[in-house]
Amino acid sequence: MKTNRLILFLALALLVVTLSACGGTPTAVTWPGLAASGDAAYLANGSVVYAVRLSDGQQLWTFPEKPDAKLTFYANPVLTSDGQLLIGSSGGDHSLFLVDAANGQSNWSFSGAKDYWVASPLVDGNMVYAPNADGSLYVFDLTIPGQDKLTDTVQLGGKLWSQPVMAGGRIFVASLDHRIHSLDLKTLKEMNTTFLGGAIAGVPALGEGQLYLGSFDSAMVAINAADGSVAWTTPVKSWIWGGPLLAGNTLYFGDLDGNFYSVNAADGAILDTFKPDGAILATPLFLNGQVIFVTENGSVYSLTPGQSPLSLEKLDAKIYTAPVSAGDLILVAPFQGDALLVALDKDGKQAWTFTPQK
Repeated sequence: MKTNRLILFLALALLVVTLSACGGTPTAVTWPGLAASGDAAYLANGSVVYAVRLSDGQQLWTFPEKPDAKLTFYANPVLTSDGQLLIGSSGGDHSLFLVDAANGQSNWSFSGAKDYWVASPLVDGNMVYAPNADGSLYVFDLTIPGQDKLTDTVQLGGKLWSQPVMAGGRIFVASLDHRIHSLDLKTLKEMNTTFLGGAIAGVPALGEGQLYLGSFDSAMVAINAADGSVAWTTPVKSWIWGGPLLAGNTLYFGDLDGNFYSVNAADGAILDTFKPDGAILATPLFLNGQVIFVTENGSVYSLTPGQSPLSLEKLDAKIYTAPVSAGDLILVAPFQGDALLVALDKDGKQAWTFTPQK
């Protein structure tokens, strides 16, 4: 898919999410969310979240038990320390659910947001920091009994599509209105705001005193966490949708024009570039000394730092979701493919595939 066509597709996908948030019937028109922990993977796909056994790819449960037209799931599920899943819906009721990861039963829900959940929440112990597309960061304390676990609502402005990150007593929240907000962890007071040249949809990477993030103005940027000043900016060929991977002193990321970059985290110098077979939206994965990344054309690549990438697998589908590790397995969630989830071993061979039960 050419870059302009991809941007059009992304715009249409975002429009569908918006319409579903206004009460339309949800369909799996955008790519799924994925997480894994213990012996299961959790796949958010359209109106259902699936739990899949990692040993053989068998379905364990679905949430809800039967599809509900009011619910639409795209954000990556997030596990809490006590074995529960936080799952946000882009459906018409704007619900955030806390689900038992063992059986898929809902233990709690929050319906006070005014828009859809695209970003995953940040979990810190018993505290949850959940950014919503209404421009607010909702803060919950899971130790509070009953339904009312909301402790704070921080209004930040633009739509929030990126999972927050935490470092040095600060919470950093990126928005589609080109801003990075730095909040004091204890007071939630805004300490500083950094304005970039484009929207930020990916999760920032954290280094020693710096945040690294890409934006829709075709640049990778390093920001000093202490004061929000820009340390360096590296222009690239096209939009950066996903967040970068920081491995050692090197950043790895791709752009919508299908370029994959290795960049020195210290000064932003481009160390190497590679042109695979399609656009790159997803954040790479670091596993067993390898950088794993995926393309829109369905390819899974493995890169040994300092060498040329190798193609591990080519799926007959598009891949926009970031790959996830589960032990030695690489989990890939295709879009518009025959299977909803594919598990690859370390050599790139398929261990199993998952297709929902009828």
